[in-house]
Amino acid sequence: MVRFEDEKLVIEISDRTPVDRWLDIHRGICDILHFVTRNALNEDSYCDVIDFLGEITPDYDTAKKMEESVKK
Repeated sequence: MVRFEDEKLVIEISDRTPVDRWLDIHRGICDILHFVTRNALNEDSYCDVIDFLGEITPDYDTAKKMEESVKK
């Protein structure tokens, strides 16, 4: 489900193991990008995908908090 909030795009994916699902999706996108060149894509599309990956990748402190919340 995608919803739009004030100055936000929120993506929700229901899953019994959300951390595993997120990591699988993230790895899959990274794997795909290894085989893509800028020449094969519209420059804007490529940049949008890279920006998206950056946005869904937590910094270290946030990742540790996410890990702790799953353990509870």
